[in-house]
Amino acid sequence: MIPFVIPPLTGLSVLVTRPLPQADALATTLRTKGAEAVVLPAIEIRPRVTAQTGEYDLVVFVSVNAVEHGARSIVRSATTRVAAIGKATAAALTGIEWPVHVVPDRGFTSESLLAHPDLAIQAGARVLIVRGSGGRDVLQQTFVAQGLSVDLLDAYERILPQIDAAHRDRLEADWTAGEIQVATATSVETLSNLLALLGTAGRECLLRAPLIVPSPRVREAAQQLGLRGECVVAGGADDASILGALAYWHARARAAA
Repeated sequence: MIPFVIPPLTGLSVLVTRPLPQADALATTLRTKGAEAVVLPAIEIRPRVTAQTGEYDLVVFVSVNAVEHGARSIVRSATTRVAAIGKATAAALTGIEWPVHVVPDRGFTSESLLAHPDLAIQAGARVLIVRGSGGRDVLQQTFVAQGLSVDLLDAYERILPQIDAAHRDRLEADWTAGEIQVATATSVETLSNLLALLGTAGRECLLRAPLIVPSPRVREAAQQLGLRGECVVAGGADDASILGALAYWHARARAAA
């Protein structure tokens, strides 16, 4: 069982692949728990210039980055309801003093948000979805099918980052030597980008590495990409969920040693 209280993670070495600055935040927390964090951002977040929006009945934020790069462009009235796709996104909204009216109790997917009973909204209402360019269309398609007027605000784009070859070679040598024990990947795109960024030795390490993922969808993608290591589903993409899954895997690995 994934623990609610995270024990010390002394002796654990983790590959952190979140985009910056989220990668640094997770790495800092890992180090305070006694773990070693090796940071290799597999996605770069690039803000897009966005114009001021009109008023909407419902604004949906699909990620922490959507809050960071999109909230300042949104006109919010006293009657605007705000939905967050997961708890990390809700926390980001709370951090900028935005109210959060709808957030799933569990999960962080479009499906979990759509299943929330408080998301009900009258036909004809105006909805704004704040996301990264090229995001999933499940929310948009579902809202349109319900008779809602839907606009998209692509507040940022996700791109393949540049990687220093010397840094990559050192990382791959350490990983090959067993100095990285487990990898994290919080999206399907993260996995695809890692395979593109790594060299031959690094890809082989990734293919057999234990992996922490946030959802069954990412686990299935890992399997389709040929990853064959143990895959632990954290149940969320927020840092607390990832830390809990790492603690669970670490305890099992130590017990089996």
